[in-house]
Amino acid sequence: MTLRIGISARLLHSPPPGLGLPLKPLQFLESNMAQWIMSHGVAALMIPFLDQRVPRRRRYAPLRSLVENLDGLVLQGGIDICAETYGAKPWKEDTDSDPIRDEYELDLLRGFIEAGKPVLGICRGAQLLNVYFGGTLIQDIPTQWPGATRHADDRDYDRLTHEVHFLPGSRLSDIYGYEPRRVTSIHHQCVDRLGKGLVLEARSPIDLVPEAIRHADSPFVMGVQWHPEFHLGNADEEPGVLDSGPLMMAFLKAAARRAGRMRLLTDGVVRVREKIKR
Repeated sequence: MTLRIGISARLLHSPPPGLGLPLKPLQFLESNMAQWIMSHGVAALMIPFLDQRVPRRRRYAPLRSLVENLDGLVLQGGIDICAETYGAKPWKEDTDSDPIRDEYELDLLRGFIEAGKPVLGICRGAQLLNVYFGGTLIQDIPTQWPGATRHADDRDYDRLTHEVHFLPGSRLSDIYGYEPRRVTSIHHQCVDRLGKGLVLEARSPIDLVPEAIRHADSPFVMGVQWHPEFHLGNADEEPGVLDSGPLMMAFLKAAARRAGRMRLLTDGVVRVREKIKR
């Protein structure tokens, strides 16, 4: 059986007009994320959010059952994490955040981490990992991190890139080496105080903003501040952008080892590469 990777849902509580579902909350998976994962010969499955406030007529599968039937978890990027979720005051009034999504993804994290299954957090997902382990966040880099370079720009969006340096002894340096690489940058928040058991994996070299973290005592629990799924489309126009393949393969190898299916993953990747060549 192929590896099955769960992906947390992005939540849209108040969809804009014109989508055909007025007043109906939506959950969605960004297409680049699905393509990035499934291009490695595995299945990507979005894990739906179930609103506990809605009356139920039927029983749903418990979280434990969902975790048992999936081999790893990827946390999508998205809206800010609520300051209250990690015991802080919001940096300004009317912040764009979602406490419902925070609770939903923290429950997912707890299930996968307690089961010893690999977790990869992307952007917001990296920040949530830090919060899960008791860390805090810089809520707005431009106003709270002196000397910060640009880490987000609405005009460039996924075309804004900057260098990252992988720290000595880091898992990312094992995967990519120590040569500086360029990554996408679409965030105005970042890790502040590290959570328990977490170590820094990468920094932005000019302003030292944290760019990746890892739990030192787990086989694979990592968060990266950039969007490797967007590198699939940027590689041709931005040749120096970090190849997203080795990171996903490291994650999937950890999932295969946990599931006892290393040969299955290797065979699947070979088949995908053969199709691409043809």
